[in-house]
Amino acid sequence: MAVEVVLLHYSAPPVVGGVEAVLAEQARRLKDAGYPVRVVAGRGRHAEVLPLLYGRHPEVQRAHEAAMRGDLAPVWRLAERIASELAARLEGCVCLAHNVFTTAKNLPLLAALHRLLDDGARCRWVAWTHDVVWDNPSELARVPAPLREFLRARPEVTYVATSEAVRRSLAGHLGLDGAGVEVIPPGVSFEGLGLVGPQARRVVREVRWQDRYPVLLVPVRVTRRKNLELAVRVAACLRGRGLDPLVVVTGPLGAHTSANARYLEELQQLRDRLGVRDHVVFLTERGLRCSPRTVGELYLLCDAVLVPSVLEGFGLPVAEAGLLRVPVFCSRIPTAVEVAGPLASFFDLEESPESVAERIVRELSNDRASGLRRRVAERFAWDQVTRRGLIPLVERLCRQVVGGGLQWGRG
Repeated sequence: MAVEVVLLHYSAPPVVGGVEAVLAEQARRLKDAGYPVRVVAGRGRHAEVLPLLYGRHPEVQRAHEAAMRGDLAPVWRLAERIASELAARLEGCVCLAHNVFTTAKNLPLLAALHRLLDDGARCRWVAWTHDVVWDNPSELARVPAPLREFLRARPEVTYVATSEAVRRSLAGHLGLDGAGVEVIPPGVSFEGLGLVGPQARRVVREVRWQDRYPVLLVPVRVTRRKNLELAVRVAACLRGRGLDPLVVVTGPLGAHTSANARYLEELQQLRDRLGVRDHVVFLTERGLRCSPRTVGELYLLCDAVLVPSVLEGFGLPVAEAGLLRVPVFCSRIPTAVEVAGPLASFFDLEESPESVAERIVRELSNDRASGLRRRVAERFAWDQVTRRGLIPLVERLCRQVVGGGLQWGRG
């Protein structure tokens, strides 16, 4: 039987908050990876709700107020109730406890966790630390001295920090070996921002979009005047520079001449000769006819727009890219210059593909927004965070649960 993963926090979505968003995404991705997952929280939808886990529950707030007056009895009573409610739910599981070990928003819950640890609860604990109470003096001041004993490290707990700064603070205040505290940041994604629909997600998934750089969007139909052979050759030059580019042509065959089918065949043959079959994608050959909404979503996902046309009546892709603040690399044709003025990166139609590729690399490298985009994609995209951090950690802890008997020491 697979080991269950429980994600524990004060609250869960639709309660709005950074921790809640991370918890929900972790739950989704762990389910997608095949783990049985439960979310246990004091408030929220799609969670197992234990109201006393919520820090603003009236009984919890009254216990806090009593503790500040020196009366700890209400804290102990609620801690007993919470520990009793959690004990069976956490039996034999891996528990990713978000912030509850290192903040003081619910002192009875904090005391209950230590009670479970003292009782040898059969659970692999992870203190997933977004915040530390020691860095928030006003919150720390609301923890009576007798309860500060619960703000200490436990050998049974694996500590994870969401950033290097949090790791340093956590290790320093708890007296931990910093090397033993793993840093696994929260992830970000366009999907998480609600900006990518199902058709765009299919494109991203099929072409390994998030593993590529640079991703150049060519939002045009397949017709000869679009000069798409230049886009294919630029992809080959970028690959020759040691990059892993992706050129995505979004449009269908031009509807007004049958010769465009032959043009697509020529482009595919050129792609094969140059060894960039995996780096140049015509969505029409995959049976994808993108809606305007999907094309707009792909604008948001790409690193730049490439428009190599020899003739345009207006240059709509240049205008659309400008509207969405996407860098544009465009042939120097009159209509494109009219639309972009000096604000696109123009190349002459006589320029070599090598020159165009060099221009793309240079200008994207010097653009701070593009640099930040790439840094975030490489370090903080949810796919990367899940593959490199979340799944290996959970796999390791699950093996400790099932392999050779339960091992409750730190992993």
